[in-house]
Amino acid sequence: MPSRVGADGTPEDDADFRRRMGERCREYDSILSELSEQFTANSGVTVECENRLHPGVPRDKICVFGRQRVLHGLYDLSARMRLQHMGLEFHDPKGFKADLDVRSREGTAAAEVAVSTWNKHFDDLRALAKVPPWRRRPPR
Repeated sequence: MPSRVGADGTPEDDADFRRRMGERCREYDSILSELSEQFTANSGVTVECENRLHPGVPRDKICVFGRQRVLHGLYDLSARMRLQHMGLEFHDPKGFKADLDVRSREGTAAAEVAVSTWNKHFDDLRALAKVPPWRRRPPR
């Protein structure tokens, strides 16, 4: 995942698509890193940007904001998306159809537990995930 939809509707690996997504991640990383540096320099608030690669199946779509709010949903693995510029159909590579539930530390006790659980999950996942090759700094 994401994978190309094959002729008979089954998922097929697409090396060109994976390579293209890697290039886009590198571009996004560069843009976000530059913006975070500018924001930090101009606002007095420290902003950091970090990307990690994890080979797992994308089951959950999760966004964590300041360790205070979590948006969580499950990817609709049956959803498909046609990428016009490639002329091919893919199993929803962006998770546009994921319904997201919002949890906040400012909510109920159950929401506080959920936010703490997702924070721990991401801390553990980050420890296991690789730094992308475009983020590795040469040894000094």
